[in-house]
Amino acid sequence: MSASSDPSHEFGLPEGYFAQSAFLADEFVEELSRVDLEFARKNAVFESKPFVRTFERALDRLQAAQGALGATIAKLEQTASSSAADHGKKMARLKKTFATVGGSFERLETQISEVSSNTIRIGEQLDTVAKEKERAEAIKELVEFYAELNAGNTRHLDALLEGGAEGMLKVAHTLRRLNTIVVDNEYSAPSDAAAKRQIEIYSENFEKAMLSSFETAYRDGDVPSMGVAARTLDAFNGGVSVVKVYINQHPFFLSSMVGHSTDSADDGADANAMPDASDMTARPPPPDRRLAQLYSDTRAVMYKDWAIISKVFPRPIDLMQQLLKRVFEQTIQAYLETLLARAESQSALAFLRVLGLAHQETRRLVEDLQKFDAETITPAVVVLETARRSGNNPQGLLDMPGDAQTASAQFSRSRSRKNLARTDRGGDAAIDDDDDMDDEDAARERLGEARSGVSSAVAIAVLIGRSEGDNAGVGLLHGFLNRCCDDLFESYTAGGNYMSTEQAHLKEAFRQILVPFVRARSERQGPSRSKALLGMLSSVTGSTSSGNAGAAGSTDAGGATPAGGAASEAEGIINPQTARMMLQVHAEAIARAIELESEATAADAVAALTGQLVSTLGDEYVFPALEDVLEALQDLRQEPDVHTFDVVRVANIVVRLLQVHFQRAVVPYLGNGSYIYRDAVAEKNQLMSRVEMNLNLITNKFVGACKQWIGGLLGKQRKGDFRPAEDDFTALEAGTQPCRQCTEFLRRVERACRQSLGTDNQARVLGEVGSALHAMLMDHLRKFVVSVAGGLVLAKDVSRYRETIASFGIAALTDKFAVLQDISNIFLVQPTALKSLLDEGPLARLDRATLQALVQMREDSRSSKLVKQFTS
Repeated sequence: MSASSDPSHEFGLPEGYFAQSAFLADEFVEELSRVDLEFARKNAVFESKPFVRTFERALDRLQAAQGALGATIAKLEQTASSSAADHGKKMARLKKTFATVGGSFERLETQISEVSSNTIRIGEQLDTVAKEKERAEAIKELVEFYAELNAGNTRHLDALLEGGAEGMLKVAHTLRRLNTIVVDNEYSAPSDAAAKRQIEIYSENFEKAMLSSFETAYRDGDVPSMGVAARTLDAFNGGVSVVKVYINQHPFFLSSMVGHSTDSADDGADANAMPDASDMTARPPPPDRRLAQLYSDTRAVMYKDWAIISKVFPRPIDLMQQLLKRVFEQTIQAYLETLLARAESQSALAFLRVLGLAHQETRRLVEDLQKFDAETITPAVVVLETARRSGNNPQGLLDMPGDAQTASAQFSRSRSRKNLARTDRGGDAAIDDDDDMDDEDAARERLGEARSGVSSAVAIAVLIGRSEGDNAGVGLLHGFLNRCCDDLFESYTAGGNYMSTEQAHLKEAFRQILVPFVRARSERQGPSRSKALLGMLSSVTGSTSSGNAGAAGSTDAGGATPAGGAASEAEGIINPQTARMMLQVHAEAIARAIELESEATAADAVAALTGQLVSTLGDEYVFPALEDVLEALQDLRQEPDVHTFDVVRVANIVVRLLQVHFQRAVVPYLGNGSYIYRDAVAEKNQLMSRVEMNLNLITNKFVGACKQWIGGLLGKQRKGDFRPAEDDFTALEAGTQPCRQCTEFLRRVERACRQSLGTDNQARVLGEVGSALHAMLMDHLRKFVVSVAGGLVLAKDVSRYRETIASFGIAALTDKFAVLQDISNIFLVQPTALKSLLDEGPLARLDRATLQALVQMREDSRSSKLVKQFTS
């Protein structure tokens, strides 16, 4: 806005005043009257007329501006209304035009659809005509062949046979159709008998010739000729005969290899008997060497044969399935039965260990074959099937030379090694990823170099297999291989056979481990109670010597209970080594159950084995030992055995071991939140609660026995102990015998508590024993008259008690016995100093009746009138 057109000047306002974004009436009035206000301030007189004239002029100008603004708005509204009407007319015309164009496109689309439908119908009719023509020609040709054969003429078929692979393939198709015609027309006219006989003879000769050609090529290693014969026979009879020939003549099934495997299993029984398999104290033996070699040969055969099968047979996946079925059902099953029978003759543990190891090795073989299937076989079959559907020659896609097959297999093996390394290393797998990628790239490069004209579909198949393998793809043989593995072990695991054997072994193993404990208990018990225990022990020993001689020998020799725990077991006291051995046997049983049971029943199996462990560990080991301790504490005539706390300590260790074992070896296989998990946890917690309750009961019984024993020792105090002769210096130096016996007993109790109990339990036990001793001594001092020399003996005894209690490290007890030491001074001070001792020191807080009773036990209490002085 220019200065000439700015309306602010007309009102005497600053330039651009009306261009501000905010308008305030107070500011506007103040600006209008600014000159009048300044004049009024200077003259110090307010005159209203200048303000009135100023406001009147401003009001006139504002009214004129308002009228001009209204006229402008009206003009603009009229212009906008006219423009809106023109825009509406234009939009209506445009909409009409679009509708016309849309209708034209719809008509055009309808016409195109009609033309396409007609074209498709014409194409279908032409295709039908072509097929009918081909069928008619084929029928005509079959009729001609049939007529020639009926006349005994085979010249046309012989000519086709001389035409190479395509000719033989055509002859195979023709003979197959002719045989079909013969079978369908079984009750035809007698004139057709010659044709039927001629077709059968020619077909038989043709099949024999093709099989002979295949066998010759197989022996010579001529893969192309094998492929021609296999494809021809596949067209002739579905390839049944050639598949049988290939499998029956396979070196893996020849009598030399089968006989070698069987003889090795039988003749090597003594050398390969795995002597440690029956020793439960030894680690499980490694897998059978000959079984591992058999599985290694199986892997090599499958990897190698796929290179031949994929190039020779039109349907390689079917042949691989039959070949694998023959390997599992004949070779592997025969050796497994021999191996397991030999292990079963040794012992139940040997059988279970060999069964678990054999299943583990078989599962590894199946997983390797499944990985090979997913990475190599299935992608190749997909390529073959795609080529067959597209009309290309499917067999040529896999006609790779030997070097290319080797590179492909090497590529798959490098991939397998990488996956296994990732599994073993876990989170550290990223460290060697670069090396794995280098191996993978090298294998891929060698594959490309070895192709030498191989179709690119081969490389596509390999790469497809690699990516699917990374994504844990499932191959076509995945389920079949799983069934083969399950069938091998079904007779050993189905119907609860394995679990019944495992539970029987576990029960027997636990009984063997507990033999020293049971024997020691039976020897400690009286004849009436030991008879049943000895009977159980004899049954354990008998079964051990007959079925598990190796395990029994190691157990009797201390194998089940190492040297550190032999002494305690011999005394009938539990020790951690026995519990560890039981947990080790149980962990091994769980590992076998996880290996041999299915996913659906594994949790139940683990829960059953864990329940067996908990019941045996508690009912046959821990609780009997605790009951013996409680029974020993019932005899109050004997000094309480401080080794009781050793049992408490070991029982706590056993419970902790069970808890750790449960968390590490059991919980991962129960499934959190399931009813099986809840039941197992409840059973374990019940055992721990029972043990804790028994330990508390033992501790309380022991504390009560200690109180009773200390009371008995103090009861042996003679009345003359605190009134010795003046020349008896021995009593002054050594104190009394009951004091020495009590303090020695208390020190033994303290040492046992320090060694076996935790801090809280130490404080509780020692605190209760110390408090009981203090109460007994307070009552004890009021029973004996103490002479002047006896006061020194009493002070010596109290000092010994105080030193012993101070070693407990309990502040409350230390304070109590410090007061007791002050009480002993009552019998040492002169009569004149007694009142100040009682009124001014710590004794002033004691009950006056108690102090009076103690003062009365001074020998000079009556002669020196101490009682009267005390009461005054």
